[in-house]
Amino acid sequence: MNSKLNNFAKIIQSPIISCSRRTDIPAFLMDWVLDKIQVGYVDVVNPFNRKQVSRISLHNKDVKCWVWWSKNFENWRNTYEKSPKIFKSYRGHYFQFTINSPSELEQNVNISLEERFSQLDWLIEEFGSNAISYRFDPIILYKRKDEKKIKSNLDKFEYIIENVSALGLKEMTFSFATIYAKVNNRLFKRGYIPVDPPLNKKKEILNKLLGICDKYEIEMRACCQPDLIENMEINQAHCIDVNKIERVIGKKIQKFKDTGQRKGCGCFKSKDIGGYSGIFRCRHNCAYCYASPAKK
Repeated sequence: MNSKLNNFAKIIQSPIISCSRRTDIPAFLMDWVLDKIQVGYVDVVNPFNRKQVSRISLHNKDVKCWVWWSKNFENWRNTYEKSPKIFKSYRGHYFQFTINSPSELEQNVNISLEERFSQLDWLIEEFGSNAISYRFDPIILYKRKDEKKIKSNLDKFEYIIENVSALGLKEMTFSFATIYAKVNNRLFKRGYIPVDPPLNKKKEILNKLLGICDKYEIEMRACCQPDLIENMEINQAHCIDVNKIERVIGKKIQKFKDTGQRKGCGCFKSKDIGGYSGIFRCRHNCAYCYASPAKK
């Protein structure tokens, strides 16, 4: 592996690389990842201050674990099978796999639930269940402009939980969609009106979902929802969880809370190498996305 870490003010070394909260890199940009690994670093632009650029080491002596976030791991698997030595040169890989109900809000996620279950099964076989985190994220309620009926993306929830449980996973991470102004605008332009129910209604929904998860022995964990889970049998999620990653890599990592995330986030510190614009515009283009999805 060629490491050209020079001509830059500071090289940042992080034992955990997040790839990526900001866009679905495993689904669309694995050639880009391999290129950056061969170079030995990646320059990451701060999405909130484009003049601030950080050079992150991707050398295997610095990176102990990659955390991969995706709704479709087919491209990741193909890349891994073509270049296994590159991936196995790192101590570990951890997977955040989002499988929601097929929805008109996710029209570009053109892969069946059964295909995704097959991907999940392969990841478990290859890396172990300890290296997999299943996500139903986000839960969203909405209605079409020309209809009064409130809809949701929960219609296949039990079917998904049943299949995830059958594969041996014991946890799921969820959140309710945060209706930022840009989310509201994007949905409205596409003919939808988001519905942000009050806290008591959300808890009512969660109680029903808890019953389903209990049936299949799945523990629910909430991402950035501290008010919602108060007095409920739901724990805080740690999506990037050093304790779990340590079990995957067999090595201790210093534990620092990630202060750069939203209030209520339980994640430990990592370095995210994704972005929102340019090549990073996510081609899933989900209607509820808080980032900057690809233009139609």
